[in-house]
Amino acid sequence: MTPDSRIAAARQLLAQRRHAKRGKPERSFLSIHELAPEDFLHLLRGGLDAKANPDRYRRALAGRPVALLFQKTSTRTRCSFEVGVGDMGGQPVYIDWRTSNFTLGELSDEIRVLSRYFDLIMARVYRHEDLLTMREHSEVPVINGLDDRYHPCQGLTDYMTVLEYFGELAGLKLAYVGDGNNVCHSLIDGGAASGVHVAVAHPAGYAPREDVVERARAKGAQVTITQDPREAVAGADVVYTDTWVSMGDEAQTEARIKAFAGFQVNAELLAAAPDHALVMHCLPAHRGLEISGEALDSESSVVFDQAENRKHAQKYLMAWILKGV
Repeated sequence: MTPDSRIAAARQLLAQRRHAKRGKPERSFLSIHELAPEDFLHLLRGGLDAKANPDRYRRALAGRPVALLFQKTSTRTRCSFEVGVGDMGGQPVYIDWRTSNFTLGELSDEIRVLSRYFDLIMARVYRHEDLLTMREHSEVPVINGLDDRYHPCQGLTDYMTVLEYFGELAGLKLAYVGDGNNVCHSLIDGGAASGVHVAVAHPAGYAPREDVVERARAKGAQVTITQDPREAVAGADVVYTDTWVSMGDEAQTEARIKAFAGFQVNAELLAAAPDHALVMHCLPAHRGLEISGEALDSESSVVFDQAENRKHAQKYLMAWILKGV
């Protein structure tokens, strides 16, 4: 090969690779509201199928490496994804943000390198803006394992659990009592996609984001925002709560506990809901704060089914994204 031909070959390869992508980053899952309603419902049914027929998915991710990138700590997200990838024949790799070069390099550079090694990236981070950067620069799809604005995998799991119990979603009412946080936002998004009326009861100063509420209403969703927990749970098929102090809000613990007094899900509040209402919590729970031990352990509680379903919902999500089903 002559010097000129070597240079020509290098230029040709450089041109071919300049804008090449290994995977399909456009199939990323950062929030429920970005899904078409039919895709959201398809994912819920798919999660139920993955739970009922695990053998059908044994090879859905065969030979596919999946990065599990954690900036924030986790029990359910890490374990459900790690086991789920393994269940489908894939290779899960846990990466601690704090002990990797994500603390040193540019996020856009580090995520692009990661996407050269893996077919799928799940990231649990503090800021939603970081996930947007990841999606922009990754060459493979990115899944939001939680950020400050959304928790879409949790929302997917929650509606899958409700579907599992009630058989259909449209026309149901879900009452969320507590902080208008990332979980609350994903529940509102899921309600808009499924026809579930979402009623949020929050103390003053802790409402869900106005843009999230208005976006759901613009899609025709029924979203009720109130500061009266009893109003929210009246006629509810599901009563849901979450921690009053999310990760990153620890400095506000005392103020938040004071502000949320009267917003505990307990026997007294559940008496204002229909007797068939399911009790849900995304965990970890703080017994005696946002929920009483009696409510968490009650016959109406599906909290641990809900936690288990993280694995099944996410298995189908990953297989769907990578077209393994």
